[in-house]
Amino acid sequence: MQKVPITLVKPGMVLAKPVKNEKGMPLCAEGTELNANLIERLKKMNVNMLALKGHPVDLGDAEKTTQEKLQDIVTRFSRVEGDPIMDKLRKAIASAIASEGDEDNVDEHPDEHKESPDE
Repeated sequence: MQKVPITLVKPGMVLAKPVKNEKGMPLCAEGTELNANLIERLKKMNVNMLALKGHPVDLGDAEKTTQEKLQDIVTRFSRVEGDPIMDKLRKAIASAIASEGDEDNVDEHPDEHKESPDE
């Protein structure tokens, strides 16, 4: 999944998450394939970012690995270590980052890597 500015979205890209307006009303469902008309309508509704399946756009910055993201969280929360509320928040963010990393590493062809019994 990649969050992309709507100005970089092209027809054929697929939504990874539903799009909602500022009041929470759904505009497009997860899995919707975008076309030029829909992209223009979303722009007119002041939608600025879209979550797309995969990583369809090179944003020019190297994306951090899951381990780098987790280390950043530890560093950012180091000043408030010991605060029970901030510790819960840190753990929740780390859990979300870890599960996002799991989604990105799903093996699309798991049978290709299995060894046969006589190997």
